Amino acid sequence: MRKLSLATLSVTVICAVFLSFNPLYSISNIPLPAEMDKQVCISGLVYSSDRLYFASERCPMIIASEPSTGKILETYRMNVPQNFEMEGITTFKNKFYLVSENVAALYEFDPTTKAFRQVQTGNPLPPKTKNGDGMEGIAGNAVNNRFYLLRERNDDMSFSQIFTYTVKETEGGLSLEQESMIQLPLENPQWRYSDICFDPENSRLLLLKSYSKGRLRQQFIEALEIDKEGKLVAGSVTNVPVENFSTISTQYKDQDYSMNLEGITLDTEGNLYVVSDNTSGKAACDEPARERTILLKLKKNQPSKE
Repeated sequence: MRKLSLATLSVTVICAVFLSFNPLYSISNIPLPAEMDKQVCISGLVYSSDRLYFASERCPMIIASEPSTGKILETYRMNVPQNFEMEGITTFKNKFYLVSENVAALYEFDPTTKAFRQVQTGNPLPPKTKNGDGMEGIAGNAVNNRFYLLRERNDDMSFSQIFTYTVKETEGGLSLEQESMIQLPLENPQWRYSDICFDPENSRLLLLKSYSKGRLRQQFIEALEIDKEGKLVAGSVTNVPVENFSTISTQYKDQDYSMNLEGITLDTEGNLYVVSDNTSGKAACDEPARERTILLKLKKNQPSKE
C-alpha cells in the first residue's frame, strides 16, 4: 500500500476545503414557457449549435429552445414505435440519438430529412427491470467515435451501469458494437443515476446522480474520466462541486416544480443545464401537469485570483 507524504496529504485536504467553499458552478432557474408545463415529461437534454434540445419521454417529439430564455424555437415530430419511452438524447454527426427504456432500443433521428430508424447495437440492450429501471441516458463522443449508454439500476438496485460502444459505419448508417461496461455502486435503492453527457474539453463523462426518499432529495453531479482511446476509467469517479444544489432543489420543489432531474448537458462555454420531468405514467401531452418542468443553468464560476 502506497503511503502519502505529509505534504501530499496537506495539499489534498487544502484542495478539498477550497472546493467546498469555492464551488465550480452556481445555479439559476431559466423560466420556461407555459407549453413546458403540460405533460411533456422531459427525460433527456442536449446542447447543440446554440440550442437546447429536449426529448420527451412520453410524447413523440424533440423540442428546441433558446438556452438563455427557454423560448421554444421549433418542435420536431417523430414517427416512433408503439410503447416507446425515450429516456436520453445526444447528438453525433448532425443527427440525434435517443435511447428508449420501456422497450430497450436505440434510435436515430435526422432533423433535416425527418428520417427515423432503429440503430443496431450488437448485443441487446438490458431490458427494463421489475422495479421499472432500464436504459436511462446516452452520450455521444465524436472525438473517439464512441457512445456511452447508462442503465439506471440493476435488478437488485445495488449499482448502475455504463456501457461503452464503438461506432461502425455501414451502408444503412452507423451501428454500435459493445466494447466494455463499468458498474457504479449505489449506497441503497434510493440512489440512482439519471443521465450522462460528454465533456470533450476535460475528456470526461458527467453524471447526474440523485437521492430521493419522500420529500427529501439530494442532487449531485459527478465526473468519470475518459482515457485517450475513449474508454471509461473505472474507479475514477469524483464529485463536481455545485453551489447549494440540494438546498435549491428543495426550495423549487416547494414552488410546484418537479425536481426529479432527468437530463444534463454542457454548452461550449462550460456551463451545465439540467432539466426535470413533470409527469409519471401515461402522459396526455396537451393537458396540464401537476408539476412544472424546471430548467436549471449551472454557470461555471471563474477561478478565484486569491
